[in-house]
Amino acid sequence: MSEPSRYIAESAIFGDTNLVDWTITPAMRTVAANAKSVEDARNLLEMLGLIEPRATAPVEATVACKRHCAKCDRPGRHSSESLQKWPGTVAIVGRGMCRACYTAVLDEERQTRDAVA
Repeated sequence: MSEPSRYIAESAIFGDTNLVDWTITPAMRTVAANAKSVEDARNLLEMLGLIEPRATAPVEATVACKRHCAKCDRPGRHSSESLQKWPGTVAIVGRGMCRACYTAVLDEERQTRDAVA
């Protein structure tokens, strides 16, 4: 076993932040040498307690809805339901589509009809 690895094996304890610099630096080098990605290295260093964990952003509450816009696939709600009850959804107004998609389809049909006439 090489010199730095021997010190790590003998004295490093998971989560021990009171280690001296001559022990921490070889541990960080060993992690960096064995990590498969940057995220892997960060996770290993966090587990060892050698760096501060990243603050996690609060996860937005997901809304379980059964309807989706037929064209853009955004989560939808019935047009009579309130947005407060179904945040992050669009009202489904016609042909199973949200207002923006439904209006676009009607405009296309109107242009096609006018071009033929």
